[in-house]
Amino acid sequence: MARSLKDQLYRVVREAIEDGRLEPGLVLLEGHLAEHFAMSRSPVRQTLARLHEEGRICRFEGRGYQVGAQPGDAVRRSLGRSDFRASRIERTDTWRAHAESVERDVVLCSMKGRFELNELQLARSLSVSRTLTHRILLYLQSIGVVEKVKYSSWTVVPLDDTRLHDLYQARRQLEPFMMTRAAETLSDADIQRYLTRLDDAARDYPKVPSALLDALENDLHHEALMRGNNAEIMTMLRRTRPILLISKHLLGSSIELPSVAPFFDEHRHVFEKARARRGEDAGRALEEHLARSESQVQTRLSDFREAGAIEVPDYLREVAPS
Repeated sequence: MARSLKDQLYRVVREAIEDGRLEPGLVLLEGHLAEHFAMSRSPVRQTLARLHEEGRICRFEGRGYQVGAQPGDAVRRSLGRSDFRASRIERTDTWRAHAESVERDVVLCSMKGRFELNELQLARSLSVSRTLTHRILLYLQSIGVVEKVKYSSWTVVPLDDTRLHDLYQARRQLEPFMMTRAAETLSDADIQRYLTRLDDAARDYPKVPSALLDALENDLHHEALMRGNNAEIMTMLRRTRPILLISKHLLGSSIELPSVAPFFDEHRHVFEKARARRGEDAGRALEEHLARSESQVQTRLSDFREAGAIEVPDYLREVAPS
């Protein structure tokens, strides 16, 4: 998992102090560091507090902190690139790492009932800024996992049998149409790449990580369908992602992998029809795959709802049925 912003910033500033690039007495201001690294003040504030606890910086009579364990003559100057040897902060990976963890917690809870999510508590739990927290929640909203209720409160959309059926019904209406179109535009190289990944996974099964299973689902149900060239339909399909998240967060962790690879042959059948440029056949093959998949996923959902254990994080609160 990628390091959080505050951990990355702490490492960068600590190394600059240890190497002498940030000299003793230099005044470090929260706002200046936030501006230099183009980030919010929250991770900067946490980083400075940690460095202060370790005795690498100290309080003094002025505003901010001074480099060093004891206050001395204040050195005030602008911060430049040469002050920080490893100044690159990986924001995207950090965001995705947090989003993956929150997604798992929320999806597992959505299978159990109704929950509310407190945005402020989520930010505290992750030790990140409200900006990053809000970005995570907007992502979860875009895939139909949470909905905004009021200022800092969100509701987790329950993933019950009725909703799962409705999501599958939407996919059966939209995905075959997109695959019929995509079969005309997918390159032979892309189709072969999908088939090779399926073959490699089938050879190693069941020693296949859940992340790879999710990637294989993404090959067919997102990447290939995008070649159908209809952005509006792809936006609609994004809301059906909870279907894939059930298997992503259950198979190989809460639920053992099936003795037979769950979808490899069916995906291969769709791609082979596409490689033959038989678009309507590829669309029908995908529709048949979705029909078979629904009963399998319904069973997984029912089993987990009955016997699966979850650990509810402190930013989620179960809501009694009305």
